[in-house]
Amino acid sequence: MSEDEDLKRRIASLAGRINQDKRRESGQQPSYGYHGNWAPQRGTPYGIRRAGRGHYHQPSFRNRTLVLKNGDSGNDPELATDPSETDNLGETEPSWVTKHDRHLQLINTEVYDKITQQRTKDMQETRTARKKADDAKELASLGDHFANTAGDLGNQREQRQEININGVRFRVQDGGSKLIRASGPSSALSLNISADCLDDPNSIRLVPRGHTIAGVTFYRSKNGNLYRSGLVKAETKKPKAKSTELCPVFTTTGSCLNGPNCRFTHDPNKVAICKDFLAKGSCPHGDNCDLSHDPTPNRVPACIHFLRGNCTNDDCRYAHVKVNPGAPVCRQFATLGYCEKGVACDERHVKECPDYANKGACHKKSCQLPHVDRAGQLRKAASAQVSEGNDDRTSDPSSDEEDISEDIDSDEDILIQGVDGAGQDLAGNADYIPL
Repeated sequence: MSEDEDLKRRIASLAGRINQDKRRESGQQPSYGYHGNWAPQRGTPYGIRRAGRGHYHQPSFRNRTLVLKNGDSGNDPELATDPSETDNLGETEPSWVTKHDRHLQLINTEVYDKITQQRTKDMQETRTARKKADDAKELASLGDHFANTAGDLGNQREQRQEININGVRFRVQDGGSKLIRASGPSSALSLNISADCLDDPNSIRLVPRGHTIAGVTFYRSKNGNLYRSGLVKAETKKPKAKSTELCPVFTTTGSCLNGPNCRFTHDPNKVAICKDFLAKGSCPHGDNCDLSHDPTPNRVPACIHFLRGNCTNDDCRYAHVKVNPGAPVCRQFATLGYCEKGVACDERHVKECPDYANKGACHKKSCQLPHVDRAGQLRKAASAQVSEGNDDRTSDPSSDEEDISEDIDSDEDILIQGVDGAGQDLAGNADYIPL
């Protein structure tokens, strides 16, 4: 049996089942009614001609029945429907997709995927061709405008292709797509602006944010240059290079609202441990939890009792990693909840503020990490301050005397320079007040 005959047989079987379901739902056969000569039918603009007097006309129904007309298909034994084949038809028949495009269509899934891919490709090619045509039209218009402007201003401007906008001189580049701001005396003639002002970054305010030349819109950049709108839109549509750093939000919570637009990396295998799973050994969300249920040293905090050498819990869920108890706090683990070094990291994996724990001060006003005070660290900091004070007291006195003498000499020089005439007594001065 060929593929066409097999397909016809399946369609006939499917049509038969559809008709049976419709008859079962309706529970009645279509009846024949009597109609008059002519009357407009509701839903039609001009009406239709019906049967004359004394004749019957079969009414039309909106939900029509699918009938397959293949000649004497009912008498063909090959196209006859076998009940056993009908039961197994759902396992072998291909999937179908319904499409509403002016009419209800039933399309094979494979054919529909091919059509969709081809349509997407054609639409992309159409957009690209339209973009090229628009760019060529704008560049041609700009070329004619700049050629006429250069011809009016002289040969020197024609060779360099320069244009003056609001008293600021621009050089034309890339066929008119870019207008690069230039500095010089000729740029400030119309507005009486000094050339030094144009070299200053503040001169960008002289350049308009948007300017239209020959029907083409230009936009200002941060450096004060002007770029064609079509070029700017093409640049904004380019995907930005993503950073290899892990996203802080995605790594700590398992989700990020920026999605694919986030400039950081979203790695589902490098997320923090679930707090419920770490505390109870189970999570109510199960496999749907966005956080990790894999207790590895990369994401599990270090056991404090193990660091002190006295962990007696055989089923301890925290990481037993040998690290110096006085080691600094790992910044990546504290802020992200995940450290790529894992066991090889020589810093403590704890949820504490690394700045406060390592440096003794945190300057973040909205820091959400705990600031833990430990007596050992406080004693070390106090002893360090005492030692610094002793060092200041036992410093070399000769250096202090030299500093004082230098200051006095400088003050005397200032007083002598301010006195009119040598040897004048201070008591004779009007500003002198005796003790």
